Amino acid sequence: MKKRSLFLVFFVIGIATISGCTQPESTGNTIPVTTIPATHSIPPLTVSPPQGSSAIAAAEPTIMVPDNFPVTEQTTRIASDNPYLENLQIRKRTFEDSIPDCTMQEAFPAIVNDPQYGIQHPQPKISAISLDEYEKFLREYTAGKAENTRLLTISRCIGTSPEPLWNFIELQVILDPTNIRPSNYTISQDVRSKGIIIAQFKTTRTLVIDHQVKLVSYIPLKMDELDLVDNVGVTFTRLPD
Repeated sequence: MKKRSLFLVFFVIGIATISGCTQPESTGNTIPVTTIPATHSIPPLTVSPPQGSSAIAAAEPTIMVPDNFPVTEQTTRIASDNPYLENLQIRKRTFEDSIPDCTMQEAFPAIVNDPQYGIQHPQPKISAISLDEYEKFLREYTAGKAENTRLLTISRCIGTSPEPLWNFIELQVILDPTNIRPSNYTISQDVRSKGIIIAQFKTTRTLVIDHQVKLVSYIPLKMDELDLVDNVGVTFTRLPD
């Protein structure tokens, strides 16, 4: 009897244990869960610029130059002993009365008869004559052998048109040399029109301290081009000893 009772007790406990561990299947609604693998990657997003827009250029890299990198020295240097510019004078219209074209053809045929001569050409071309040439013009073509005296009448010019009329621009430069030793310099008179250099008149001189240098030259120009000359600058280049 006792064995039977014990068997029944163990039988009941085993059924209860099995019933407690087994869960009945849920009949309610469930929320599905999607698991993303750890190795899943999102593809990169590519954005195309709109039509008509321009791409923005990347900044240029900074180039670092080593301290010992060789540097080319400028070929044009301002010498510390350049001469002192004592005076620069520009005098327009050296004649009060303009000079007829025919007279200028007689005096300076190479200049006046050159069709490319003048400031208003695509490639400006002007020339300068020396003080000696200018004084020769005064002696041969003026009654008083001086400026602003009556121009002499040239037989072949009688009855011809005076146009175009001409005149001169005088350039006068006075220099005080400051170089200790005598040195050769190229002196350039740079003529500008509308801020652009249109001609350079160069001369080479030996400069000696305490010996002042005076340069005088004359530019023949048609009257309608005289005022196209803005200014004149003077530059120096010291030549090797």
